[in-house]
Amino acid sequence: MASVTQRIKDIKQPYGGYVKPREFEKTELNDGNELGEENIHSSLVGTAVDYMTRYLMGTPVEDAFRISLIGSRRINDEKYSAKLVHNINGLDDKSIDSACKLVGYDVCVRAGSAHYKDVRNINPDESTINNIRIMVERSLKFFEEYGPIVKDGFHFEGGYTNTIDSGDGDYLTEDTLWDFKVSSKPPKTAHTLQLLVYYLMGTHSINEEFGSIKKLGIFNPRLNCVFLKSIEDIPDDVIETVSKEVIGYGKDDTDNADYTGNITANLNDELTIADVMSELQCSRHMVMKYYAEQGLPLTKRKNRYYIKRIDLYDWINKILEERKRIEEERKKIERRNLIISLIVFLPFIIYIVYLIWQFLK
Repeated sequence: MASVTQRIKDIKQPYGGYVKPREFEKTELNDGNELGEENIHSSLVGTAVDYMTRYLMGTPVEDAFRISLIGSRRINDEKYSAKLVHNINGLDDKSIDSACKLVGYDVCVRAGSAHYKDVRNINPDESTINNIRIMVERSLKFFEEYGPIVKDGFHFEGGYTNTIDSGDGDYLTEDTLWDFKVSSKPPKTAHTLQLLVYYLMGTHSINEEFGSIKKLGIFNPRLNCVFLKSIEDIPDDVIETVSKEVIGYGKDDTDNADYTGNITANLNDELTIADVMSELQCSRHMVMKYYAEQGLPLTKRKNRYYIKRIDLYDWINKILEERKRIEEERKKIERRNLIISLIVFLPFIIYIVYLIWQFLK
């Protein structure tokens, strides 16, 4: 099993790629800023830009840097990571320096603690800090035009397979799946395939928001460019090939988008971890992640975990209901803000109309 990015590295794509980068519509955004040299790894810069953008758009800092904090716990360095979180208060130098150090813990989650290097040795210079500040500001401006964000930092519960067992997406707006890249070069075939895989896994997952997604998009704040492609322009044979050969859907004649379960099974059956993996079409790692982070009600007996089938189905329904509740709450807030805006600006509009009427008399 592998993550999305690991799996894509193993795929030999046809000439030009399954989803050709040159077919993406390119839009250049211009803010007049130029970026300088950087003294830390580009992956740290990219992750810092991503997480700081989420934070400055309203995500609590602990949620924006959630993977970083999980990584720090894996090496028992929570005290220092908590200090770094406390230091993040905006786009000042200290905040950005702390963000660069904090994202250094991500490797413990994404590649394993054996690859960790002391984050105290991550010291971005003035040019690097300024670059990150500019790219975050570009990202915020980008979402003012292409947003608002519907979902960010999401996983694909229910969409994983025996081939791909992990991976997380960047952003969803109302009709577009977005991926952030901070490369100095335009998108490559690996990047566009990654987007398509995310989309297909999203449609198989419990994330209902994917039902309205019509476009794939890449935003590169380093280049300050937007790349967009309509999903309906991707040939059906490409969709089918990527679904089967890259992700692994259909290989076992199962469809893990179906959450009704086995209607002929006894709901009181006790399932093992292997059974749960089969039901959710995911790895043991993901099952334990659901248990630790999302309240999957496993019962431990003699170093083994079990769950009743009915409890598993109840948990899945609760996840779906919670996502629906959050979406309804978001729409409610948007409606309330619209009403408030109308109340605030209506007298002003009436006054302007009155002045125009007086002028035309």
